[in-house]
Amino acid sequence: MNDRPRQPLRTAVSTLAALLLAFTSALLAAPTAHADPVVMVCTGTGLQTYSPGITLSTQQTEVTNSSDLTTCLGGPVSSGRHSFGPFDTTASCLYTPPIGDDAFDLTWNDNTTSHYEGTYVVVVTGGQLIVTSTGTITSGRFAGKALQEIVTYLAPNLLQCATPQGVTSISGPISIVITG
Repeated sequence: MNDRPRQPLRTAVSTLAALLLAFTSALLAAPTAHADPVVMVCTGTGLQTYSPGITLSTQQTEVTNSSDLTTCLGGPVSSGRHSFGPFDTTASCLYTPPIGDDAFDLTWNDNTTSHYEGTYVVVVTGGQLIVTSTGTITSGRFAGKALQEIVTYLAPNLLQCATPQGVTSISGPISIVITG
């Protein structure tokens, strides 16, 4: 049998509970940053092709991008597709332009379209080429809404980069979030 008094422990627990309640209340009462509501989220697969294929040496190549958005949730359409290019750029398996202008048309499964304009940023990390594009839908369905696209390509296979034909395409998952 334990004869120690339990009052100090009860007091400590009560004090801790009161502090947690006060802290939680303060957090809930604090003003929060206003975020635009999500209108729709789409996922699918992105494909980037190169002609000629990219190799270990930097060279001019023609790039074409296309994306199949197989699932769209939260909005008036259930799928879509977009493509842009071809455009010429200097690239290799070891170098991708890190930033640039981005513009494309999205075609939705109900045959409506959206025109998007923004800026892309490329980051190479952990064997992946991550392309993030942020901007605004300037006309058509969702005009005036913000759009963010993220495509995560597997970085080109270096053994294939060492061949004369090089890497002619890369693909990976894509997500598009429309807010506003």
